[in-house]
Amino acid sequence: MKLLFPVLCLLAFAACSHKSDKQKEVKPNIAFEISEGILHPESIIYSPQHGAFFVSNVASGNPMETKPVGYLSKISKDGKVINAKWVTGMHAPKGIAIVGDDLYVTDVTRVHKVSISKSKITKTFQVKNSKFLNDAVADANGNVYVSDMFSDILYRIINDKLSVWVQDPKLEGSNGLFTDGKEHLLVVKWGTQVDPKTFQTKTPGDMAIIPLAKTSDINVVKEIQGHLDGITVDAKGVLWISDWMNGDIFTMSKSGKVKKMFNFGQGTADISVAKELDLLMIPQMNQSKIIFIQL
Repeated sequence: MKLLFPVLCLLAFAACSHKSDKQKEVKPNIAFEISEGILHPESIIYSPQHGAFFVSNVASGNPMETKPVGYLSKISKDGKVINAKWVTGMHAPKGIAIVGDDLYVTDVTRVHKVSISKSKITKTFQVKNSKFLNDAVADANGNVYVSDMFSDILYRIINDKLSVWVQDPKLEGSNGLFTDGKEHLLVVKWGTQVDPKTFQTKTPGDMAIIPLAKTSDINVVKEIQGHLDGITVDAKGVLWISDWMNGDIFTMSKSGKVKKMFNFGQGTADISVAKELDLLMIPQMNQSKIIFIQL
């Protein structure tokens, strides 16, 4: 799988002709919204194999929750709630990765493996010394990468074994993850020295690019900054990035130009694209709903 986004341009962003687009926000083409059974959603993913969306609900609103009140929802591809509390017993579930018939869901200091066909948790990874596990993404080989927003560590799960993959100061505040499949992992960051009470930071987050085969060659891209949460790519190879605090959603074009597209208010979380449906999915944590934008 070749990278859908021009990483070489990002790696050389100082030489790229980059300009932030100052045009007005685009009016979103909202296909539908879902709020039934949704409670402080953090992440959403679409499985074409199962024809369904899966949503992580923090439920209590406390991202550090220690009680088993969080859950996953299952939604049909046309926006009907199949089961609002499809899988329960989680604390504050966030990022979701999919590998075949399994979901990998981050949950504060744990990662759950969920069987889609069995509708249940089949394994839980207790991540020693982790602080605030956030996003998860799978590469083309089925390896799963996990971010920890309160540290500078990324974890990886291979053959159902979890370990530290890379630790680097350039990754402090890592949040949203995206992989092109076999070559690179893109990381958007919340910022440095995160206050666990207010989630404010000393400096805003930016983007890092990690070669999967050589993790020592981490490159930082500062063309976009903020309290960045989600990163995804559409069928045209355009990156979409969300800022949780400001509620902004940006695009980064193939030429490296950043454009503010929409604002859905504070709490705009881990966005995702269903390429098969040409939909951008936006979990709005503070408003307890999912917004589906037709691209």
